[in-house]
Amino acid sequence: MNDTFSLPQEYRSGLAVTATQQKVIDEILKGTLENIPAKFIMLVDSSGQLVNVVGDTGSIEVAALGSLIAADIAASQEITRMIGEEQDFPMVLREGERYHLIIEEASSRMSFITLFSRDVPIGWARNLIQTCADKINQAVAVAEETQVPQKTGPVNDAFKDLFNTCLLYTSD
Repeated sequence: MNDTFSLPQEYRSGLAVTATQQKVIDEILKGTLENIPAKFIMLVDSSGQLVNVVGDTGSIEVAALGSLIAADIAASQEITRMIGEEQDFPMVLREGERYHLIIEEASSRMSFITLFSRDVPIGWARNLIQTCADKINQAVAVAEETQVPQKTGPVNDAFKDLFNTCLLYTSD
């Protein structure tokens, strides 16, 4: 019997993704990558730290791209605020000569970029990307709701209480 315990991957933004969430996210992104078809899809947290990437990023520096995605989303949110819109614009479209890219918010803490060929209809890709964002948001929300508090290894709460009690008696 293997009782392996893994802590959630924590990101600078405070986002924590469990192994189960990561697996679900990976399946959603791979399905979207194939259905569009896209060159790659990259998911980042709100600080720009890489959460997941599927597809072929080639020689692109994913760390730098992640930071730029986060900055682009932050700029879009500020523009929205400045023009007095009630709701953020959750999607940014960039049209290129060979590729289009869509930056989409997957949740309040995650965004992703999808790069796809100019031959793919934008409306088709946009619809699939919005569906992908909804699925990721739901998967993370469901996993957070059903997550059972777990021990963080050999040091559980009872041990911490015992240790603290011992410190009280030895601090004379």
